[in-house]
Amino acid sequence: MFKLLALFFLCFAFSAQAQVTLAEFQIIKAVFEAEFGPELKAQNARLNINRPPTPATPNFWWDLEAAHASYSGYKDPQTGIQDHNLYLFGGYGKMVGMTMDGVAMTLCHELGHGIGGAPYKNKTDNIQASTEGQSDYYAARYCIKRIFKRLPEEVPVKAPDTYTAKLCEAKFKKSEDLKLCYRGFQELEVERIFLRTQGPNDTYYDTPDKTVVKKTDLSPTFYPSPQCRLDTMMAGLLEKERPRCWFAP
Repeated sequence: MFKLLALFFLCFAFSAQAQVTLAEFQIIKAVFEAEFGPELKAQNARLNINRPPTPATPNFWWDLEAAHASYSGYKDPQTGIQDHNLYLFGGYGKMVGMTMDGVAMTLCHELGHGIGGAPYKNKTDNIQASTEGQSDYYAARYCIKRIFKRLPEEVPVKAPDTYTAKLCEAKFKKSEDLKLCYRGFQELEVERIFLRTQGPNDTYYDTPDKTVVKKTDLSPTFYPSPQCRLDTMMAGLLEKERPRCWFAP
């Protein structure tokens, strides 16, 4: 099994002190608003990232030390305007190993709950939200590459290893598409750090979750396994079908 341990620890050592500052978060926020704001406005919708509870507390959410990100949606019954509210607490940006691309992928995931499409979670209120697996897939396939085209690179873009480089090269031939794929896998190294906190086992690019579900779990609290989540984001980057470890066609 190709575990890439040496490469991982090299990457981890490089990024161990990497944390996202408020100024960098504001750059990411501006990029999302520029990329998605106009099309959402055309759909009578709005994107709100860390909208403060009061004008006097503009950095309220960023000042919270919890490592948390979430989505909430609200449709005004009078105007019909759909608000897509994304929240990312400062504690998330300050996690060991976090990068600007990592924050962007998380915001893509949260946005995916609002506009990522079916399958949807069973409703617990009036909000229709895409499942966790679908949000992961939307983030990697549709959102993050759009953001990469606007978000400055923090470090030179390079696939984490020869294995992931070959995956990209087998799928993409244009240099721009290939670079976006490399950068996507570069970001997935951050996801692997986070996923390591979500289960007892590590995640690897070459050991997919072999579970085959007969029915998509639409429970509001259901998350696929960490390996399944990595598989899903890989599938998105490589423009493949959603993996059967969570999705039943």
